[in-house]
Amino acid sequence: MTDEDDIQMILKERFAQLPEPVRRAITSEDNSKHLRELGERHKLHIDQWEALENAVMMTLFGAFPIEDLEKKIKQEVGVSDETAKALTADISKIVFEPIREQLERLLEYSEAKVVKESGVEAARNQQLSASSFQLSEETTKQAATPLPVAPATPPPAPLTQRAERAPISAAYKAGQASSSRENVEDDPYREPPQ
Repeated sequence: MTDEDDIQMILKERFAQLPEPVRRAITSEDNSKHLRELGERHKLHIDQWEALENAVMMTLFGAFPIEDLEKKIKQEVGVSDETAKALTADISKIVFEPIREQLERLLEYSEAKVVKESGVEAARNQQLSASSFQLSEETTKQAATPLPVAPATPPPAPLTQRAERAPISAAYKAGQASSSRENVEDDPYREPPQ
């Protein structure tokens, strides 16, 4: 086994031990998108952005203490003290605060923030979680029986007559430009000069 295989195995084992909110944060595409936006806002190059994402992910895995994140960002990303401080504050707000709130709700912490739900979401969750809701046999039979197909509007009868063309204008001559015609009375595309 190579060192890279060992690292992958250790990360898989560590990932399995993490709480669900942290696992969701690691696999979330939103965090990656937010980190990319942070990189653009702080004018980081692609390699710096990747180093930033790696530092955040290793912190989420628990490889680095969260207190050392600012120092790690400064070292690994190669930015100034103030940029590292700003990045750390943004990452704390975007990545770590939602995880903290989810963990507090999961552990039923008394000061946990309530999930913001719209009225529609609350009604939907209430309907889905209602344990007393059961389908009756009659409802199940009705759902299983297909409805009869209602007749549609009948198609129109096929045409029996052919379209008739208007007679060709005497002023028309094949190959002659219409602008050079002297007689334009029969030409439907030209207005007579006034």
